[in-house]
Amino acid sequence: MSDTPPVRPRTAARDPQAGVTLVEVLVVLALVGILAGTVALSVGSGGRGDVAAREADLLVARLNRAADEVILSGQPMRFDWTAEGYGFSVSRDDTWQPHPVALLAEPHTLPARMAFGPRSGSATLTGDMRLQSGEALKLDVMRNGSRVGQVTFDGINALLEGLGT
Repeated sequence: MSDTPPVRPRTAARDPQAGVTLVEVLVVLALVGILAGTVALSVGSGGRGDVAAREADLLVARLNRAADEVILSGQPMRFDWTAEGYGFSVSRDDTWQPHPVALLAEPHTLPARMAFGPRSGSATLTGDMRLQSGEALKLDVMRNGSRVGQVTFDGINALLEGLGT
């Protein structure tokens, strides 16, 4: 007898009715994952598309916060806007100074192709919650030069009209 192990006979080809192997399943799952990741990255977040609505909502929230600060402090507040952005200031020692609340202190720059109209202006809210002009402030929300909504501020409440509201 010899010391070599017996040779096993080669098995026949895989039966086509046997199904798929684990390796094939893993390869397909990896490809599906890569494709899903590529699609998700190319589509991005849904909020990216409507910059005008986000900016208008932010302005409404800031105007309402500024009105709350006037109620609490009794100090007049001024809202200034230009084609590039807007900011808030308060009256102290007969001069306008940056707002003391951090959220309102820094001027806000608008994204490209976004504006509030008219192109620039100023609105002062007095300590008794009245706009100095006597009329509600109406700012058109502009995207790519077209009006898509309007922010209205009466001295107490800011509201957004249009843009799916």
